[in-house]
Amino acid sequence: MGQISLANLIIVLAMMAGTLIAAQGVVNGRMAAYMGGPLQAAFVSFSVGWLVLLVVNLAFGNDLPFLHAAREAPWWAWVGGLGGAVVVTLAAFAVPRIGVATYVSAFIAGQLTAALFYDHFGIFGQTVREITPLRLLGVVFMGAGVYLIRRF
Repeated sequence: MGQISLANLIIVLAMMAGTLIAAQGVVNGRMAAYMGGPLQAAFVSFSVGWLVLLVVNLAFGNDLPFLHAAREAPWWAWVGGLGGAVVVTLAAFAVPRIGVATYVSAFIAGQLTAALFYDHFGIFGQTVREITPLRLLGVVFMGAGVYLIRRF
């Protein structure tokens, strides 16, 4: 067997993270039933995540981030937490109503569509990677996949 490349390792890790995204909707949806709604479940989810990140940062000897250290960041660099809050809250709301497969396929289709444009236009400082007909075809197939998963 040959050595695994860093790119292949990252792809495997991304696929593993995808399994967590699928589970997150189910777990947070269940928490919403106990906590009184998706906003409350998202609050619990982010609180647990914050504590885990605090412990991991301390365990690795990292300095904790402070606002003064991030003043030079562009305004849009602060939006990640907002996006995460929307994703977690929506998953807690949507998964019990439309199912894991439909939610995750629609989520990934949205990610893929946005990613093509982020790459193509170099949005958020990304390296430009042009949209090609085959990449667009991938988005079309993804959309068809969402339809098939939801419909059948």
